[in-house]
Amino acid sequence: MLEWWSAIAPKQGQAVERTLSGPRGRLLERYSEWLATEGVAAGLLSPTETTRIDSRHVADSLSFLAGWPEETPGRLFDAGSGGGLPGIPLGIALPDTEVVLVERSESRSILLRRAIRMLQLDNVSVATRDVGTLRTCEAVVMRAVFSPREAVDWMSAVLAMGGLGVLALARSVIRRPDWDRLGGEVVEVGVLDPPGWLLMIRNRGE
Repeated sequence: MLEWWSAIAPKQGQAVERTLSGPRGRLLERYSEWLATEGVAAGLLSPTETTRIDSRHVADSLSFLAGWPEETPGRLFDAGSGGGLPGIPLGIALPDTEVVLVERSESRSILLRRAIRMLQLDNVSVATRDVGTLRTCEAVVMRAVFSPREAVDWMSAVLAMGGLGVLALARSVIRRPDWDRLGGEVVEVGVLDPPGWLLMIRNRGE
């Protein structure tokens, strides 16, 4: 699951890979086990997803680290966290970053807090609120909450000056998604199978 990291962020890849191959790598394994059991039982994931939690969901989540290849953000918001993806894997990989899982469902928020306690992640917390209430964020990640156009408009409104939003677009073996027209930079995570695509949105104050 971690071999591809150096291909995404060569300057920081080795340090992150060392981190994830040690105790924090075991935290990822425990989180995957939690998703496959309690997460599936609670409806956070379909039972058909249990065989690809690592290869799809956790690997997808770690691919968001491509947005911060050199310096990690002080605080990162996972907008519409659902089952903690991508926020919890990012919180495990970035122990010095405060990660806030934004989830409007009270029942899902309770489950997320339980997972955080189980993993003893001091740098991860849950905010039970609608993503529409967020403002002036330094860093935001998002998976499948809005359509790409809606997500870009939303990120443009909530990112602080110089802030970065990373949006998961799709996995496709056919062609590069035509999302350049939305603004930002489309980045291929080619080491995923099939390739993943991220859209990076930076607030440059223009």
